[in-house]
Amino acid sequence: MLGDKPPKKVKKLPECEICGEESDKLIKCKSCGAKFCEDCGSPIEQLCEFCAEEEEVDEEDLKDVDGATEEVEDDE
Repeated sequence: MLGDKPPKKVKKLPECEICGEESDKLIKCKSCGAKFCEDCGSPIEQLCEFCAEEEEVDEEDLKDVDGATEEVEDDE
């Protein structure tokens, strides 16, 4: 009988670990390993939005440190 075949399994697309949306293409974050969609990070840099934000903060901290490299004299 034709109607006795089991239904075909529908392949479910993988889900973004950041937003939970299904996507046909996920990128693995090179920093934390999370798999994210193009909306939740930078595919070019291979960083999820959280690691990209951390990297920006680190770069700003380095700029602050570079600007404060004046020598301090001891008053002894």
